[in-house]
Amino acid sequence: MIKKLFEVIKGGATATTHHVFRDGVFSLDAPSHFIRNDDHGMFQLVEPNNMAAITASAYAKDDGVLDEFCEYRFSLVEDFYTPVSELQIFEAARAVGKLQEFEGIWPDESEPTYYVVLALQVGDIYLSLSVITEREYYEAHRDQYLAIFASIRPGSE
Repeated sequence: MIKKLFEVIKGGATATTHHVFRDGVFSLDAPSHFIRNDDHGMFQLVEPNNMAAITASAYAKDDGVLDEFCEYRFSLVEDFYTPVSELQIFEAARAVGKLQEFEGIWPDESEPTYYVVLALQVGDIYLSLSVITEREYYEAHRDQYLAIFASIRPGSE
């Protein structure tokens, strides 16, 4: 199904690679041209042209509430970036959450960064995925990123 989704987005067959986070906490599919970076225990997928990176973090909280996690995650971003979109509800086959787009200039940098944050619940974990890029690049490739997000599922399936 996910490969078919990427085919529709790209207008033809796009090879995808299945990526598993740590010891099977969650997994997702991304176009095969993305380069995986696991340095220092980080989960990151980088486009070969360095125009965008996707990073992920997972959190476990037995008595957590998705809305509280989303509020917490977005508040951390707002310390540096300004929201430039409405809060969007995100629903995929195996995950639910909220997505918001931000833009700003990181300290000691001169160019604006576009920061798209997806905070969601996947099974019994909370997950934060972020796309770091430029606004124009994200807008041109939005469907690709939404397809990656839609492929998220618990475990390593």
